[in-house]
Amino acid sequence: MSNQTADISRLEDFIPFDCLSESHRNEIQGQIEVIKIGPGRLLFKRGQSSDKAYFLIEGSLDLTDASFQVRHFTADDDENYLAIDNYAEHTINAITAEATTLYAIDRNKLDLLMTWTQAAESMLDEDDDENERDWMDALLSSELFSAVPPAMIHSLFVKFEEREVQLGETIVTEGEDGDTLFVIKQGKAMVTRTRGAKQETLAALSAGRFFGEDALISDSPRNATITMTSDGVLMCLGKNDFQAILQDSVIRHVTEDELDTMVLEADTACILVDVRLPMEFRHDRTPGARNLPLNELRREVQNLEKDFFYVVCGDGRRSELGAYILSEAGLNAYVLDRGKPTDAKEESHAEAKQA
Repeated sequence: MSNQTADISRLEDFIPFDCLSESHRNEIQGQIEVIKIGPGRLLFKRGQSSDKAYFLIEGSLDLTDASFQVRHFTADDDENYLAIDNYAEHTINAITAEATTLYAIDRNKLDLLMTWTQAAESMLDEDDDENERDWMDALLSSELFSAVPPAMIHSLFVKFEEREVQLGETIVTEGEDGDTLFVIKQGKAMVTRTRGAKQETLAALSAGRFFGEDALISDSPRNATITMTSDGVLMCLGKNDFQAILQDSVIRHVTEDELDTMVLEADTACILVDVRLPMEFRHDRTPGARNLPLNELRREVQNLEKDFFYVVCGDGRRSELGAYILSEAGLNAYVLDRGKPTDAKEESHAEAKQA
């Protein structure tokens, strides 16, 4: 192990780091564990559960599968663009063949960041300016919004209302009731609090910062005054809208066994949809599935056949967001909960897709 800080630029050739926003890459840098180990050391073994994703930065590994076939895998291999054997339960043994450097990160955190980034990008038009992206990234990088189900991110953002503000305008006043969250899309603001007869300056806020979040989770009065120190634009979200979004979940899950039963009993065809990125899909293809990454799915959803039912496969929260996009468009959609599929079930699902 090493106390060395990860060089985030070394991960730019790996999925999903190549598509994470700059703010998310900076956030995740401190959560990457740098692993330096000598030759002949076991990194993980087949059947072992793991909550980490490993990326090979330098050196090489000998990877042994269930048939005892060994593959020598080097850092400069053309296929070294994904985490190594990135499953909750490993399917191979991995042993270092020489002095090796790897980066490790919590798989759940990585999945969450990737879902947020794709969700925000799916809402942006090509002509949207950088300010539009920045304020979304600011929210999605915060601990407060980590509690928002990724499938509801789109509904959350469309509830925000834009408000133009002027230099010197007071946005919130200390001691008053509050029921709105504000995000600074453009401009700057100052945070002050009364101390006896004096006004104490607590902080300066710039574009991308948000305030008023206490109003979304409690009924306490404002604990500071926020005043604009320039002209600007705020994005505003009411407390009721936020609560309604959290309570409104339309995501339905099915297991592989339940899906098999649905396919046998249904009068309409089942369409498998994989919302991962194309390179991920090609590397670990789901037989019979149609690859529709989130951006493309949102564009194509109105053209999909409404008489079929859709099952979103792939992994993690992106599948939930995909199912939400389909459901929002009036389609019958589910998320497939599964482990590593058997050949028989893969064939069954492929036949269902072709029905």
